[in-house]
Amino acid sequence: MHVGLEHCIGPMSGPGLNTHVVVAGTRRSWSREEKRAIVDEAERSPSVSAVARRHGLTPSLVFPWRREFWDEERAAAGPGEPAFVPLALPAPTGPAGETRFPFVGSGVIEIELAGGHRVRADATIDPALLRGLIKMLVGR
Repeated sequence: MHVGLEHCIGPMSGPGLNTHVVVAGTRRSWSREEKRAIVDEAERSPSVSAVARRHGLTPSLVFPWRREFWDEERAAAGPGEPAFVPLALPAPTGPAGETRFPFVGSGVIEIELAGGHRVRADATIDPALLRGLIKMLVGR
């Protein structure tokens, strides 16, 4: 516990009096368990301010504690759902030996390859030509 000299008042008036009034301030340290208990109580209460006053605190001290515990809980929960979800398209249909893209028509196909290569082609491109281009880019 820290005790500091907060304020001094000079000599009092009167003959022979040389008295000083000293007001000492204290700063309380809260253990992790005490902080957790106060934060839990504040979560259940309709008024964080009332809980803070009951413990001799200001609400501005309780709010950072609450945020600290929330951040720890989120970190412990681990990462959320992945932002990317793999998609499986049905096999193309058509006469034997003919490969067609399932999205025939106008539009653009964009393929991003490892190594930073990106291929953009019209959706009506010949699949054999596209395969050859990709093989050339990846060196296979």
